Parts: sequence; structure tokens; C-alpha cells
Amino acid sequence: MSHDADLLRGVAELLDTEGIGRYVPDAVLPADVTGIVLGKTPDGPDRVLGLTPYPVADDDSTDSVTGIQARMRWGTDAAGLVTLADGVFNVLHNRRSYQVRGVWVEISWRQSQAWIGQDTRGRMELTSNYYFRTVRSGPHLID
Repeated sequence: MSHDADLLRGVAELLDTEGIGRYVPDAVLPADVTGIVLGKTPDGPDRVLGLTPYPVADDDSTDSVTGIQARMRWGTDAAGLVTLADGVFNVLHNRRSYQVRGVWVEISWRQSQAWIGQDTRGRMELTSNYYFRTVRSGPHLID
């Protein structure tokens, strides 16, 4: 079990289950869906939600805060992009006491959001940063 990898995959699966996009890690997604991908945001499809984890805070206990950046793109339709961002917000912001892939999340929330602008093909992009307060054990931590 990898805390960060399980959290990342679990969030992607949750967003898929909630109808935000399609997370199918081993398939090429058709152009008419919003793809959910992990790591680098690919050039296609035009509508995509890329998720990347990063550490925020760890102390000497099992309390941990992990950030996940959600980079979103929605063709040239700014309103569609805002709707996608609102959908992610509705699923993750202030969600409490839930589990994804074995990782217990006390609470998740949107920490920030900003427009990136347009990519080289004129597609609108923005990024949101979500924080996840989790329980993360380890060999040198105090439970």
C-alpha cells in the first residue's frame, strides 16, 4: 500500500463514480468525454482533468495533509471549464470522514484555484489545489 498512490487513484475513482469524468487508466479515452488522468496532462482529449499529488504537512503523529492539484481543460468554452471546476468542488470540498482505496480522509477542501489561461491550441485551463487531511502511519510515527 502506498498512501499517496492509493489516495490519488482513489480520488480519481471517486470523481469518476460521481460523474465528473472518466478514469480508465489502461484505455484511450474518446474525444467526447472528460478524461481523468494521473500525472502529466496529455494533449488530448480537449476536456481533461489531470491529478498530481504533493506533500503539504506531516508531523510526528499519523496526521498528514496531502495536496492534489487538479489541472482542468475544457476546449475553448470558459463556461464549460467553470462548470467542470464546480463539479470537482461539489464532490471534494468539505467532504468528511470517507475512505478511498484504504486511505482514511478526515476532510478534504479546496485550498486555491486560478486560471492558467490558454494552451498553445487555444483551450482554456485552470488549476485547483485540494487538501486531504488523512491518517498516514509509518514505522517512525507515533500512533
